[in-house]
Amino acid sequence: VDLDKLPIKRLEAIDEAGNEHYPPDTSNEEQRLAAIRRIDFSWVIWPWQGLMESLQQAQQELSVVIDLIGTVEANDAVAVASTTKPKPQPNEILVDMAVSAATKLQRLRHLSRYFKQSAKTMEQQFQKETRFYNSLIRLQQNWKVKRQRGSEGFMFDLVDSYQLDTTRISPLSLVPIDQDSSGTLSVQIPQKSFRSLSLQFYGEAKMYALENNKSVKQAHSILRDIHKTIFEEQVFDMVIRETFTQSQGINVTGMCEDFLQLAIGQECSLCLSLVPSGQPNPKSLEIYLLHMFHENIVRKIREKECGLLGHFCMTVSHKIFSNKVHLELESVVSRVPYLHLCSLPTWHSRTSSWSLCLKVPQPILAADRLQFNTKVILKDGQISLMGEGSPSIAGSLTGKPSDGRLINSYNCDLEDLPTMLLQQVASQVIHWLHEEAMVLGMNVTRDFLCLYFDLDQGETLCLVAHVDPDDAYGCISWYLTVDHPEEGKMSADRRFLGSLSLEVLYSTLMDLIKLCS
Repeated sequence: VDLDKLPIKRLEAIDEAGNEHYPPDTSNEEQRLAAIRRIDFSWVIWPWQGLMESLQQAQQELSVVIDLIGTVEANDAVAVASTTKPKPQPNEILVDMAVSAATKLQRLRHLSRYFKQSAKTMEQQFQKETRFYNSLIRLQQNWKVKRQRGSEGFMFDLVDSYQLDTTRISPLSLVPIDQDSSGTLSVQIPQKSFRSLSLQFYGEAKMYALENNKSVKQAHSILRDIHKTIFEEQVFDMVIRETFTQSQGINVTGMCEDFLQLAIGQECSLCLSLVPSGQPNPKSLEIYLLHMFHENIVRKIREKECGLLGHFCMTVSHKIFSNKVHLELESVVSRVPYLHLCSLPTWHSRTSSWSLCLKVPQPILAADRLQFNTKVILKDGQISLMGEGSPSIAGSLTGKPSDGRLINSYNCDLEDLPTMLLQQVASQVIHWLHEEAMVLGMNVTRDFLCLYFDLDQGETLCLVAHVDPDDAYGCISWYLTVDHPEEGKMSADRRFLGSLSLEVLYSTLMDLIKLCS
């Protein structure tokens, strides 16, 4: 089907009188013939070119003979004289038959050789085209294939359908497809095709020929890498555009081709660049930056409180501060043998959470509780503690017993975190010892860091916890004190017990119970 454009009336000539002459309109038959002439049949007839030339030569010779016969029949002056052919001898007949048979055999051999060669050439061409188009069809199931303009070649179209800025199409989006002499599919790799985003903290044209059995798999891998490069270039361009929007606490300190340096506050300097594909560090932030681009740009979901770059930089600041909190927690846990640290998922980029578990020994008499939990939450630079097993401040002041299962929640800064965490753990140990004493029927009381035993003559025996986050040998140590009432005032004797394990504390409790009874 040929769809011609509308005919254009072109001026052919102007005579002396000024009359304009236009060429005559072409008929439908002439237009059809012109369309047929534009069809190239060379790809169909080229295997039979030699046969066609032989037939054309035979046609010319036959036309000469026909012209001669016509001339003889039309001219009476020309006549064909009849001659009598002499009767050939038997040996001559045999010779002629042998020569004729040999000539025919030779011609048949040449024709057979020609057909075999043509069949072999056509078979090779068929295998070549089959190998190429089979690979192309399989790749077309996952990638968009289009023809190149002005040629019979193909190319992969890697332009993202969700790309917002259609005026900034990456030059990597169109990947030409080639075919070598054996029909193997090959991909032309543009320059800078394999690059990825790289995050760093300061102070902290080529041809790939594809084997037959691996062509499709390798082509998929190459196209995925190029597609990933295009996506990460879009992310980098998005970050560059976001830097022109003023964000609080974020300043651009360096910029050049494929490189951007940002200052986040006064503590962090972040470098974002496009580098050859490898294993850049830290990978988690790069993955999160790509995820943000997908969530906020592709799906057009924006953060209400800040732009995308501001949100990302706040996430970087959170990660830095989160690492500091994590180091403090590990430092505390490493010096308290009965504490166990566990990181908890939060599913939010600017929220981190940890759990500190205090596991108490299995008592002789079954108790209701075998462990105490303390949760540390970091959200947008604010640290909060949520712990169970410690009495409330009001309960400690009034002397009324409190339910140890209540959860206390309070905020603190990074400097006070170790002290407040150790106080929470020591209070949980006091609570555990109090429960064990109550199970044995003892009349004991407690407050935040003390366990009291009533002795004779109004004396009081106290087991007191002392916390020191700078103590290298044990952050929680223990004292025994005895308060003596003397003429309206109290005097106390004090003995240092040191850092004790929970098993030793339980044994000390049993000794104190025996002493009091």
